[in-house]
Amino acid sequence: MQALSARIFGPTRLRTDDAAPQVQLQSCQIGHLTLATTRYAQAMEVEPQPGKDQYVVQTVLSGGCRVAWDGMTREMAPGETWVFSPSLPVRLLLDADCERFSVIVRRQALEEAFRDCFNFDAPAPLMFAMQPLADAQLSGRWRAMMSWLRTEAAMGADGPGLPAADGAIEQLFLTTLLADHFGADGRLLPRGYLPSLPPYVRCAIRYLRANLDKPVTMQALAAHCGVCERTLQLGFRKSKNITPMEYLRLLRLHGAREALQHATPGPGVVSEIALRNGFTHLSLFAREYRKEFGESPSATLRGR
Repeated sequence: MQALSARIFGPTRLRTDDAAPQVQLQSCQIGHLTLATTRYAQAMEVEPQPGKDQYVVQTVLSGGCRVAWDGMTREMAPGETWVFSPSLPVRLLLDADCERFSVIVRRQALEEAFRDCFNFDAPAPLMFAMQPLADAQLSGRWRAMMSWLRTEAAMGADGPGLPAADGAIEQLFLTTLLADHFGADGRLLPRGYLPSLPPYVRCAIRYLRANLDKPVTMQALAAHCGVCERTLQLGFRKSKNITPMEYLRLLRLHGAREALQHATPGPGVVSEIALRNGFTHLSLFAREYRKEFGESPSATLRGR
């Protein structure tokens, strides 16, 4: 049973008082998504283990299930949708005959979907709040989403679907998941976004991300994207409510912050990271960094 659960959900420890526990598990694959329905005949404690690389989007269909983390325990009401992140230690306390439906997606697939959705690298680690969505409309959408996917899982048990259809289902699921949980979170994203961007804006963003440490001019950026400077300016204003150069500044600041959060404190570290992210004037970098994040670069480095 342990090996079966690990194959679907990643490294997981199962605890039960029964020496020969019984489990019913049905699963199928849709794109990079694994859809699984599980029912344990006995009360069970489920605990993810180190090395787990899967996000689990889960709803309780029947029976009782409690989530324990950081000294807290909360009941998962039937029909609620929770998202469990691999970097957050949790335990699931399942009553006998608790039935769950889960959608499992690996970290790499979710991070790639995040980048496609927002045109910005996902924060490391990408973590979901340990609670269902509070908005009534969004929670209703997820009840409908999980119900629909259960139907797709039942159909998938008869054999694989069309690759194009599976890809569309996967994209809809991941985009909706990320937009509902992170779409309005200014702490994670450069200001403003549209899920669908003009091709030349996407081209510009790729160019900016690849040249954070180099001088970039509007003329060179527009020429690279094959449009005039005015078109590029208007495209960024319409889709991101920001100019291309302001967007570059945010990319550089967020890149510097991520590097500072993972660097080892020492002499010259802040200066080296600032230069690596395109800031040649260190006093200006410190001022803009504090304005954006509310603390100095050295404070971020010390607080790692």
